[in-house]
Amino acid sequence: MEQLVDPSEYKDLSFEQIYLLFRDTDRRWQETDLRFQEEERKWKESKAEADRKWQEVGERIDRLAKMYGGVSENSKDFAEDFFYRGLCNRDELLGITYEEVGRNMQKRTKKLQGEYDIVLYNGDTIVVIEVKYKLHPNDVQDFHDRKLPNFKILFKEYADKKIVGGVAGLSIPEDSIALAEKLGLIVLCNSGDNVQVANSKDFVPDII
Repeated sequence: MEQLVDPSEYKDLSFEQIYLLFRDTDRRWQETDLRFQEEERKWKESKAEADRKWQEVGERIDRLAKMYGGVSENSKDFAEDFFYRGLCNRDELLGITYEEVGRNMQKRTKKLQGEYDIVLYNGDTIVVIEVKYKLHPNDVQDFHDRKLPNFKILFKEYADKKIVGGVAGLSIPEDSIALAEKLGLIVLCNSGDNVQVANSKDFVPDII
């Protein structure tokens, strides 16, 4: 427990001695206060420097995100161009003949909206193809579960047609191919400069 100062210790001190004692104590307090002020100044400078560095890091991340976004969009455009040109140079896909190749079909209603990368037409069958630069399993699942079923709803003029789904990618992991086959989707990849079907030989696509 802290001991209290005994006033009797100072009873024999003169006024001048007590004055000097208080002045020395006051000086020590001022020195301590100055040290605290200096430490506070250094802390504020350090915090400001840290904040500045974090702001620089954030700005770099933003620039990288924008750069990556541009690269990603350009990669998808490149993949779409490749498969569009390749499909225009042929007229059959897994036994399904087609006469016309459409691209970037878009439709919006009050409740739904959709964009379809490549669409192949013939008299009674339409092949709707989702294109990615790298085709991930979640892309396959989303296309099958959401985008493909919405096609007939958005484009009512094709409601009486047979619809076949397909996915395409310049880079396709094996699990994406396996999932697409399981879901009854045609899978397209590249073989050099040509479009190639990646499905197994006995694969039959689902029709909706």
